[in-house]
Amino acid sequence: MAPLTIIVTGKSSVTHAPERGTLRFSVKGNGPEQDQIAKEVSTSSTNLQKWMKSAFYHWNDDHPEAPLTQFSSTSIKTWTKSTDRNEQPVPNPHHASISFKAVFRDFTKLNQAIEELLVYPKVEIDGLDWSLTDETGSRLASDARKLALRDAIKQADDYSEVLERSVSVVEITDEGMSPYRATHRHMMTATFGGPAGEEDPAPLDLTPQDIDVESQVNVTFKDGSTA
Repeated sequence: MAPLTIIVTGKSSVTHAPERGTLRFSVKGNGPEQDQIAKEVSTSSTNLQKWMKSAFYHWNDDHPEAPLTQFSSTSIKTWTKSTDRNEQPVPNPHHASISFKAVFRDFTKLNQAIEELLVYPKVEIDGLDWSLTDETGSRLASDARKLALRDAIKQADDYSEVLERSVSVVEITDEGMSPYRATHRHMMTATFGGPAGEEDPAPLDLTPQDIDVESQVNVTFKDGSTA
């Protein structure tokens, strides 16, 4: 009897509600004087940091009641663009920006922060991401790997049952997929002072998006005659 080899791919996906919402936003400005713009952006950023921490209680992530678990600046940039796309001089060539990241446990407070930031001077909201805690993500990744292997074994059992042959696992290859994936990612920009008559932007969808934790493995089975 010819030796038998069965190679199958097991897949799984575990869905979980998000536990953290990460809000990314920037304080930006431009004008004719570089020093003045840098100072204005710096002052606005300092005031915004004080407001965020006082309004949302910046505690450590392991504090069970902390609505805001992390808050930090992620980048500081200054640059000059002297001409427009037609190579004509611009009146406000100097730019500055400071970007921030705020991680919320309390999604009601997250929505409140977004509402406030939408009308905060010089602020643009850059994005909103949903995620799990490391502990939950690790646990669900383990569950997903087990389910993927069981899926592969079930497939091999189906084939071997029809063939009336007994097989055993001889090799498992993890595809190395990133197990954490939000079902959606919302990119947002708040724009102020647009042209007259311009329509208001569509309302932001702030509904927390479920997280898919996925796994995929290639599994090789052989019967005893090929061992």
